[in-house]
Amino acid sequence: MFRRFEEFVDPFQDYGELKPSSQTWRYLITNLRPFRTVMAMSLALTVIGAAIEIWLIGYTSQLVDNLAAARRDELWASQGTGLLAAAALVLIGRPLAGYLRESLDDIAFRPNAETLFRWRAHRHVLRQSVGWFRQDFSGRIASQVRDIGTSATGAAYAVLHTLSFVSIYVAGSFWLMASIDPRLIWPLIVWLCCYLGMMAFVIPRLRHASENFQGTNAALAGMTVDTYANIDLIKLFADAQTEDREALQRFATARETFVRVQKLEVTVNSSMLFLGSFLIVALVGYAVILWQSGGAALGLIAASLALSFRITGMAEWMLDAVSSLFAHFGAMRQSLLTVAQPLSIEDAPGAHLLAIDRGEIAFKQVTHHYGKGDGGLDGVFLRIAAGQKIGLVGRSGTGKSTLVNLLLRFFDPESGSIEIDGQDIRRVTQESLRRQIAMVSQEATLLHRSIRDNIAHGNAGVSEAAIVMAAENAAADGFIASLRDHEGRTGYDAHAGERGVQLSGGQRQRIAIARAILKDAPILILDEATAALDSEVEAAIQDTLYGIMEGKTVIAIAHRLSTIARMDRIVVLDGGRIVEDGTHAQLLARNGIYAALWAHQSGGFIEADDPAAS
Repeated sequence: MFRRFEEFVDPFQDYGELKPSSQTWRYLITNLRPFRTVMAMSLALTVIGAAIEIWLIGYTSQLVDNLAAARRDELWASQGTGLLAAAALVLIGRPLAGYLRESLDDIAFRPNAETLFRWRAHRHVLRQSVGWFRQDFSGRIASQVRDIGTSATGAAYAVLHTLSFVSIYVAGSFWLMASIDPRLIWPLIVWLCCYLGMMAFVIPRLRHASENFQGTNAALAGMTVDTYANIDLIKLFADAQTEDREALQRFATARETFVRVQKLEVTVNSSMLFLGSFLIVALVGYAVILWQSGGAALGLIAASLALSFRITGMAEWMLDAVSSLFAHFGAMRQSLLTVAQPLSIEDAPGAHLLAIDRGEIAFKQVTHHYGKGDGGLDGVFLRIAAGQKIGLVGRSGTGKSTLVNLLLRFFDPESGSIEIDGQDIRRVTQESLRRQIAMVSQEATLLHRSIRDNIAHGNAGVSEAAIVMAAENAAADGFIASLRDHEGRTGYDAHAGERGVQLSGGQRQRIAIARAILKDAPILILDEATAALDSEVEAAIQDTLYGIMEGKTVIAIAHRLSTIARMDRIVVLDGGRIVEDGTHAQLLARNGIYAALWAHQSGGFIEADDPAAS
């Protein structure tokens, strides 16, 4: 019965890439275009529904007058047709119009609109650069994407479902009273002026209070997400009083702004009770006076009484809707501060797919300091021949991770260029660039999905045999067979938990290696790929790693120098510049920084690198 309404609008239809506007009304109007037909039909049914309500009150007035004048034995003869028509309208027409309108609003519009807003926001945010995500809390970003659907749909729904109906009903009430007796519109005019005056006083204050409340709520959410995401740090350096004091300030501020909103709502509701009482007394009292003076029929009193109660209830409904509307707008503005940000790194107009013939990489006078003036890279020129394997060495903050981040185009260099097989990576699509690069990082993170999905991520349609073979080559098949998650799923079906928390660091690392093996990309980046492995497991997969390097261009960052001694070249970074470049033997013979690091190491380690700093 509801299927047609459910499928009226497809929220996932590709309407083209829409850059979200930061202006709330423009954002609403742009994204609600697919619902134009639904909204037009809903408004038409709103007019019909309000007209039926107004007609019933007018008919009641006439019916009272007719009953007062009619003889009982002649009632059906004189009023039967009208009564049956009214009954049919009440029993069939009114429920049918209500059913159609509710179905349009609550099935065709609301679920689909909420999904559309969230889906489009998610698609836009997902295209932001890694650097953009590193500047905010992932939990807060997720909540803003979720909330934009709720708030945008809520605002549109308040206008479509409530404000339009009440406005049409009040306008119809004026017309009804004027058609019965023009003098009756004066109590309505006085009430309407008072009502509009109250709204003019309350709405700006309510909007400001709602925006403050949404802002403090967002800050509170950010604080709690940060705390829960780093609970191990909180527990390790436990200082309950300090944590409670900082949290208390956030909670108290949120409470204070919430109280301000509620004070205004109490003021509005109390004022509405007074205005409602005034309307009842004024409208009914005036009708009684007119009836007493012989200037109006008895039915007018019945109509005035019904209309005054109905308008009072609707006015309260409208104020609640206005309050809700501005709360939704406040939440939208907060969400749009995140959701509507322009993409920090976009594909160039007419960007083409990266085509790799050989896999040669060239960094040409690349400088990048993350906008801080220091750190990162400073005029680096580095050419890596096709199929060549180089090791990157340097102390913390020398630019190793920056070089990799720029190659992956997580950031764009402030000056210089990076080319792969002669193609500037800023002129190719980001998706095609990263499709040609496999990476195993020091901090291997997994998705909260099955082990199978984590290994095969980005390789749709890959066979089970290929997944198992990749796991075996990464020495991961042994522990995978014994995995069991909290829902009873086992082996490759077991879920890894948030960021792979159900697995040890070494197990996560081996899953990441298996994923890189399965991807089989022509360019391979190893950022301390075996750092989380014990010596026995590392030895077991070291030959495998060298095996998968064959025929690929490889960049390996290492602190354990013994893991890169067999590389074709070793590049030493210091202060964001290349200071040494050569084979392991050549650099030892040069007796420079690399030789000093090699001599200084005990067991093949340098001090840990900080990816954020480098």
